[in-house]
Amino acid sequence: MKIFRHFAKLYPVVCQMKNYATGQCFPMSKPNHLICFKQWTAEMVMNIINSAINLKYCCIETHCKRMNVLQDCKIMVLQEVNEPVLNMAVSKAATLLGAYDCSIIDHVIWNQDYNGSIFSYMADAIFVATSTHHCIQRFANQATVPVMCMRSRTHASIQALSTIMAIIEEFGEMRCLNLGFIGPPHPVLNSYLLLCPMLGANIKFCCCCPKCGVTPLLYKASKELKDTNHTEVTTCKEKNEVLQKTDVVIAGPTTEKKEKIQYFTFSLKDIQSGCNPHWIFFHTCPRGAEVTDDLFYHGNTRTFKCFENMQFIAAALMANGVKGHLF
Repeated sequence: MKIFRHFAKLYPVVCQMKNYATGQCFPMSKPNHLICFKQWTAEMVMNIINSAINLKYCCIETHCKRMNVLQDCKIMVLQEVNEPVLNMAVSKAATLLGAYDCSIIDHVIWNQDYNGSIFSYMADAIFVATSTHHCIQRFANQATVPVMCMRSRTHASIQALSTIMAIIEEFGEMRCLNLGFIGPPHPVLNSYLLLCPMLGANIKFCCCCPKCGVTPLLYKASKELKDTNHTEVTTCKEKNEVLQKTDVVIAGPTTEKKEKIQYFTFSLKDIQSGCNPHWIFFHTCPRGAEVTDDLFYHGNTRTFKCFENMQFIAAALMANGVKGHLF
């Protein structure tokens, strides 16, 4: 009996497990996956962010530190495309919590659903970076351990949560803040389009030139959320519209099409003349010619705080996913 309960605690699965000595069945809970924020609630999001903030301020200096929260657990980083920053954030988080990590970069055959079951035998949580998205859900459905989507065609979950964490550190909450995104379409924009209305913030974005229309993948889902939560989601044709009365300005990653950079270029002067007095700035990175040094390294820039926060968000996700632990 005790053995079965111990196994159930460590490896929750969707079905029930039966003790054949007594005939009694033990109900098992689903793993706490993060595939898409549409499957989460605002409370679930804030639990992770608050947990990450608590961990950060209890353990500001993480170098050469190792806790026992996930002692001897195995964290798998499964990457179809190499994401060095995300890889290091998850690896650092695993080390901090006392776990061990294994990073694999390979072309994953996602349509083979059994891979989720196979990898679950060898890991206590799986963090995934892929160029697709929908196949991850099938992968997670077969997994008996938590599956966290770090980055996909649709989402950039860890980076978006890390940015929201930095915003909350600055303003205390997201409610009633105005966010503006200027840059080409990017998975992190999709994440913001869900997180902002969920948490009570307004968002404006410009992700294309005035002559062509580009709609982010989750724009429709964002509009449905904003109607429920009474927030605003606005698409803008001109970048200057995005900057008007904005509290948080986010520049997207630089575009490979040099002729498009002009549509996403803005300066410190543009922000100071359009945004609210207490504004902050983030750059998604990689950075190009769309912003100058005086803005990228300005005192109101919080880009590096976002990247610092990634390890704490990753730690909060894995601690909650594996042990149900919140800091």
